[in-house]
Amino acid sequence: MSGPDGLIDTHAHLCDPRFDPDREAVLARAGAGGIVTIVEIADRPAGWEASRSLALSANGKETGPRMLWSCGFHPHYAQEAAGFDFTSMVGAARDPDCVAVGEIGLDTVKSRSSRDDQIRLFREALEVAGELDKPVVIHCREAQADTLRILRSFFGGLSRRDGAAGVIHCFSGDIHFAEGCLDLGFYIGVDGPVTYPSSGPLREVLRQVPLDRIVLETDCPYLPPQAMRGQRNEPAALGDISRKLAGLFDRSPDEIARITSENARTLFRLRRPRRDP
Repeated sequence: MSGPDGLIDTHAHLCDPRFDPDREAVLARAGAGGIVTIVEIADRPAGWEASRSLALSANGKETGPRMLWSCGFHPHYAQEAAGFDFTSMVGAARDPDCVAVGEIGLDTVKSRSSRDDQIRLFREALEVAGELDKPVVIHCREAQADTLRILRSFFGGLSRRDGAAGVIHCFSGDIHFAEGCLDLGFYIGVDGPVTYPSSGPLREVLRQVPLDRIVLETDCPYLPPQAMRGQRNEPAALGDISRKLAGLFDRSPDEIARITSENARTLFRLRRPRRDP
């Protein structure tokens, strides 16, 4: 159970082709599993319209999770940003269902783009978010020092109208990175890896993060929780992550649902949904 407040999946990729055969069933399972809101992450310009359309379609139904989206440009595609007109990103992100800019950031592990190209793209996208006063969804993989340096250059000492700078998606850093991001007004995104037997160090870091700065995400179809390893992930699996956090913080699953969902509403400046999932 997810409690009376339901759960919010702050990071999903439901436009991924792996969901083409049964996307409606996936959304139905999410609603049945107590997921009240899903944030669909568009990670490159070619996917912006599909994410916007998916949110529009889902929100036109009387039941099921509310869907919102985030307008991003993943570092894997940074080579596509050469000569890109970022006014189109500004225009896309003005959509009323678009609640953030991202995912954006740096990746030194599997990226097909150079470090310099990634940094240029990262800075351009942060400028878009600043122009629109929207939070950002940050991708950081083995690039903590550069990521924190760039975020400090944009958010250090910045006065924001509504508080939250953004979220560090799929957090995997050390406590120093966590503290640096928290100091800048970021939330910490927690997903499937927190359930893995090998993730003891991650869990130790998360224990030191205030619970009121944690949000839940699936990153589906990627990173399924331990009970689903080897399978396609989906929003309905968010309960596994919530239950793991409940044990980690010695709280009930209902408390985790209430606190993390309120955190997500603060992060993305959301109103409570008025319909049943």
